[in-house]
Amino acid sequence: MSEHVIAWLGAYHDGELGRRQVRQVEAHLEGCEVCRAALEGLRQLSALLLESPATSDLSPPEHFIAQVGLRLPRRPERPAWYRALEMAWRLTPLGLLAAWAIAQAVLVVSGATLIALQMGLGGEAAAWLLPVLTPVSAEVDLFSLSGSGLNDMRRIAGGLLSYGGPLGWGAVLNLLSLVVIGLLYWSWLASWWVRHRRQQL
Repeated sequence: MSEHVIAWLGAYHDGELGRRQVRQVEAHLEGCEVCRAALEGLRQLSALLLESPATSDLSPPEHFIAQVGLRLPRRPERPAWYRALEMAWRLTPLGLLAAWAIAQAVLVVSGATLIALQMGLGGEAAAWLLPVLTPVSAEVDLFSLSGSGLNDMRRIAGGLLSYGGPLGWGAVLNLLSLVVIGLLYWSWLASWWVRHRRQQL
């Protein structure tokens, strides 16, 4: 071994090398004055440390950590409104998910209620709540689309929207709520990504 083994001398002195490495170090030490001097210096330092009594005035590690923590610069305390705004920003995805679930529940319940009222399950209440609704002809037209042309489909779609039933305005409101909530979520995700990148820099 032509290179110096100074990097291995500490482990050699402490008996932490394997047999092969020990043989390499000892073979090198026989012909290298520099490494023998470095090993001798390690032995003298070790003997000196063993002779010196340990000082008893050293503080325990817990006190040392606490003292270092007290000397570190403190972050400025942020106002309560800023912390509340930060928490609201972090909880925005949960709020959007809750808004989507509530919108879906409202649309499903209102659609089921309208269908039940149109089928006559409400009795006099149905007549009072839906005085202007015609019988369910738009839904019947919807099922006869197999041989329809583009004009017929446009007429049926317009009828569904003007009808205002669960297959008309309900579908439009559902689509609008999904688009709005999706856009809000993606804008929050974009702001999170920008903030994350800024913290990394």
